[in-house]
Amino acid sequence: MFAKKRRFVRLLLEEMESGFYRRVFGIAIPIAIHNLMISAINMADVFMVGQLGEEAIAALGISNQLMFLLILFLFGMGSGGQIFVSQFYGKGDLLNLRRVMGVILTLGIFVSLAAFVGARFLPEFIVGLFSKDEKVVTLACEYLTIVSWSYIFTAVSFIYQVVLRSTDSPRLPVYSCAMALVINIFFNWVLIFGHLGFPAMGIQGAALATLIARVAETAFTLAYAYVRKLAAAAKFDELVSAKKDLLKQLFVTASPVFFNEITWALGILALNWVYAKLGTESIAAINISDSVTKLFFAAFIGIGNSGAVVLGHDIGAGIESEKVWKTSKRLVKLAISTGVFLSFLVFLFTDPILSVYNISESVRDLAYKSTLVWILFLPVVAFNNLNIVGILRSGGDTKAAFLIDVGALWLVSVPVSFVGAALFQLPLYWVLLLGKIEEAIKFGWGFKRYISKKWIKNLVKELN
Repeated sequence: MFAKKRRFVRLLLEEMESGFYRRVFGIAIPIAIHNLMISAINMADVFMVGQLGEEAIAALGISNQLMFLLILFLFGMGSGGQIFVSQFYGKGDLLNLRRVMGVILTLGIFVSLAAFVGARFLPEFIVGLFSKDEKVVTLACEYLTIVSWSYIFTAVSFIYQVVLRSTDSPRLPVYSCAMALVINIFFNWVLIFGHLGFPAMGIQGAALATLIARVAETAFTLAYAYVRKLAAAAKFDELVSAKKDLLKQLFVTASPVFFNEITWALGILALNWVYAKLGTESIAAINISDSVTKLFFAAFIGIGNSGAVVLGHDIGAGIESEKVWKTSKRLVKLAISTGVFLSFLVFLFTDPILSVYNISESVRDLAYKSTLVWILFLPVVAFNNLNIVGILRSGGDTKAAFLIDVGALWLVSVPVSFVGAALFQLPLYWVLLLGKIEEAIKFGWGFKRYISKKWIKNLVKELN
């Protein structure tokens, strides 16, 4: 017994001395805090809009489906570009890093403009896909026509923050998001409820507060990056100077990541459509449950993205494969243990968090039981997120990541959830439980690919 304890302590000290935790937490903690703040912004919106009633919560949840889709588009582009950004940074090649940044920034702006057109000119059509409740549709359209102006600012700040997290400034997105959180909450208070002499705008006030916060966040991010001359401080001619061989390699490697995120996002939208068919109470409940779980999911995002950056830097710098493999195993242990710990934490805090919402007892019950379903799968979700986002993609094994992530979602989760809701008319939490079977399948399939070590590939070695 004592020998095992001594061995555990010795191994722990060796890992600490190796600098593993310093490297991982130096990236993971700022990313986790950043995503925690993003979730806090969403939770603050849900809470403050929730004071207007369940229809307003449902309207906000439906309106944010388009923002969710935009973020997933941007995440797909950013994740594909991050593979090269991390490896070029490890190689010390800032010019090609900025060329990659220019490609994904351009694509991001085009996608945000498309989202703007949809939200600004076709809000009734978009909202009508999720709800036929007239009051919900009216409120959602009011929100979309204002918040749509924030989409281009979201795209610019998102791509810059991806580059900053992957290079020399993982803390900057934390600062900018903290500022956005304070601004968003303040203007929510002023504009939703009509304080400081402003009229009470209701859900339109929440949309305007989001727009103000996004503009401020983008301005701060760009000013800080260029004043401090960070890796993301690219000149215009650097952003538009990508060469043919780089574009080809970027397309071949990053396109599966992009299509991965798009098809995954469409799958999540399909699931939200299924939940919406269960009624306004279910829409409100799933929106509240998501706002709770996303607070804790920030830790997984931090570990997953730090894994992508740390492993990408090592692979790009030419570190031998066995050392990369050893680092990945430590990341896996960290992710799963974090998942177990957070399962207990979410369980303890769910009921107190739900008690602050102005909702009926039936909605609170649905939200609580839906959150419990998430708790059951958190350790598995922790590994799946790290494996797909942080490990497989770090070495460019993007096709395998695509098949594992999207295959389980579309072949299992979406059809099974639809059957549970449409044919058997199960309650929301049972439909969620059926859908989460995909996580177990993803775990088995993904773990097999992980231990094959086929994902360890240097993509930038021959690029100049």
